[in-house]
Amino acid sequence: MAYQHGRAGKSTREMAKKRRNDAIWIAVFGIMTIIILWFFLENSKSFGIGGVGILVLLVLIRIIPDFVERGADKKFREEKRAIRGAQAEEKVGDILADLSTDFYVLHDIESPYGNIDHIVIGKNNGIFLLETKAHGGKVTIEGDTLLVNAKLPEKDFIAQCLRNTYWLRDEVEKVVGLKPWISPILVFTNAFVSATRPVKGVRIVNKKYLSTLLNRTTQSNALNAKVWDHKKDIGIKLVSG
Repeated sequence: MAYQHGRAGKSTREMAKKRRNDAIWIAVFGIMTIIILWFFLENSKSFGIGGVGILVLLVLIRIIPDFVERGADKKFREEKRAIRGAQAEEKVGDILADLSTDFYVLHDIESPYGNIDHIVIGKNNGIFLLETKAHGGKVTIEGDTLLVNAKLPEKDFIAQCLRNTYWLRDEVEKVVGLKPWISPILVFTNAFVSATRPVKGVRIVNKKYLSTLLNRTTQSNALNAKVWDHKKDIGIKLVSG
């Protein structure tokens, strides 16, 4: 079993929880607002509220529930997406856990460009940066453009991988003194991925091919040996920032 640090999907689970709490607070705020408005409407004479004021209260009572419903629904949809994302990261985490002790795995590493889902250091394989996606359907490549179900995804996954790859390379250099080669991999847990070449150096695979890809990629050299010898120092650096 591979050496591991951290828990796959932890921050994404926390994100899902926060979004659910946000949805609940939006609903509570809306209900309390409606109650207060009704109180003023029922006691309009006592507060000296005239016809225009009553009309404003009635309009607010009518439109606020719609705003609250849309806001809460949006947060609940975001929660569901975060849960799917966490489940995808956990599936990949299970795959990585089954690697041999010649691999050292870090999960959920914070970077300036968003959390890195997984980092894998292989004794004879180099360093891999893994970004996990839970999208279903079919992944294809047109030129240097990644498409999910023939459409552009909600963000540029290739650019996301590359930004984190360059950042990780610089962080590892601070520990070992030299810039290592980082192999970025985009892993889809639910989508069919057509056989394709790397896009801007980023390899794109379905989760069932991930273990094979990691094991067959050998990069035995002095720098990678040094990285392996300092793997725990690298882990400490990445976790502590």
